[in-house]
Amino acid sequence: MKGEMIMNKIMHYCVCILSVVALASCASMPIAPIEDRSMQKVHDIDLTKNEIYDISLEWMARTFFDNKEVIEIKDKENGKIIGKGITTFKGKIGWFSANIPCRFTLIVEAKDNKYRTTYNNLVGLHGENQTRPEPLEQKDYVDAVMAKLAVIDEGLYSYLKKSKSNTGW
Repeated sequence: MKGEMIMNKIMHYCVCILSVVALASCASMPIAPIEDRSMQKVHDIDLTKNEIYDISLEWMARTFFDNKEVIEIKDKENGKIIGKGITTFKGKIGWFSANIPCRFTLIVEAKDNKYRTTYNNLVGLHGENQTRPEPLEQKDYVDAVMAKLAVIDEGLYSYLKKSKSNTGW
């Protein structure tokens, strides 16, 4: 009985020490400057504003799982679409790494022969059930997400270019 109490105390202290070490390792990660937590790109393309708008809307419907929940604003007159997307990044949970979901906002603004994309509002979904949203601030995590967003952005550009060449199917 006494040996069992001692083992419980030792386990309790070990858990406390591991928790402090895990929290300290997260707290020491460098924070990304606010201007690095968003990405904006302007692309030139031989399409009208309406073509860019329509094809971008189609791309969002094909790229993201549920476009009815993803697309928040559709303003064809002004050539603007605002939607939500999700990607993942490798994050640390204590000494382990895991894929952590990250929500983001995507804005597509179309004009004749060019469009602008903006990616911002990065929110990591932490916790056992990924239900604890926290703004993404750690530099390593922001950099990882930005690399994935650059690939997503290139996907939209490629889709727009391909659509232009497939107009005579």
